[in-house]
Amino acid sequence: MKRKRLAELVREEAGDLQEAPAPREERPGEAPHGGGLEGSPPGEGQAERPLPPYLTYVRKECRLRPDQLDALTALARRLNRERKGKGERITENTLIRWAVDLLLKKLELETGSDGKEVT
Repeated sequence: MKRKRLAELVREEAGDLQEAPAPREERPGEAPHGGGLEGSPPGEGQAERPLPPYLTYVRKECRLRPDQLDALTALARRLNRERKGKGERITENTLIRWAVDLLLKKLELETGSDGKEVT
């Protein structure tokens, strides 16, 4: 049996899923949306498999220093060993998303709702 590339497997998996609803309209100042991949309303599509989480994210590339990548890899491995197979796998990308969430939360707490710094 011929081995398949990751891109081919993802393409096949995406082809098996139902077509996603049309993306919603973006408003000025709003972050781009993940391409209309939100879950279907209750009662619809119960028999179909849910989208894998990584397909619901917007792709954004980032350049890291070698020491940052090494530390992320080591941390992801350690956390995966500690979780002992329970829950979702933790990857370097998972840790980056967590870090971005923490940064945004910290900024939100330090600024008022109007975006001006709190003194």
